[in-house]
Amino acid sequence: MQKKVEIKKKIDFSSMIGEISAISLENNLEFVNDNSIEGNFILLGKYKETAASRIEEDFRFEIPVEISLTNRVDPDTGKIEISDFYYDIVDGNSLLCNIEIDIDALEILDEDRECDGDPIEEKEIEIPHIENKEEITVVDDEREEQIKDNNSFFQIKTEEESYGTLVVYMVQENETINSIIEKYHTSIEEIEKYNDIKNITTGSKIIIPVSNEQDS
Repeated sequence: MQKKVEIKKKIDFSSMIGEISAISLENNLEFVNDNSIEGNFILLGKYKETAASRIEEDFRFEIPVEISLTNRVDPDTGKIEISDFYYDIVDGNSLLCNIEIDIDALEILDEDRECDGDPIEEKEIEIPHIENKEEITVVDDEREEQIKDNNSFFQIKTEEESYGTLVVYMVQENETINSIIEKYHTSIEEIEKYNDIKNITTGSKIIIPVSNEQDS
């Protein structure tokens, strides 16, 4: 949370103020809890009763301050700095001080609300299990355009209105055509229908026809 607070304070002197010859503003403000700041501004300086006077008088005032924050914050992360200060002489014997401070701290969020104040719904979010395959229905002459990734699946419709599954498989290290045929219960003839066996190497993507009965 970052917040600017403007404070105006009128300081009455016991004598006339002709000129302020030196002035400084310090503070000992601190967080007293998670939404309150307390402390003092300390106004120090010198002044003359008349502008022509050679005599300077010292002054020191403590200005008590209490600030209530609308949001709860972590006091350990809080910073309070004076960002601006100016003054005017009013009524001949008073200073009107205008002080701006910057407050910076981490906000504490209530457990039952989000940042915008809306309640958080208490429910479990299921993480879906996504297999590395995709099923789509296509006609046979479009099958190569439907390959999406290393182990994707797609369906082809035959003239008998039955469906078969084509597996797009990436050849792993130390695998052979025979081990792949055994794994998917197919034949070398079926593999040759969709692939150039002579150019298959580790990392190649090949299409393996699998019947629905074998795939289930």
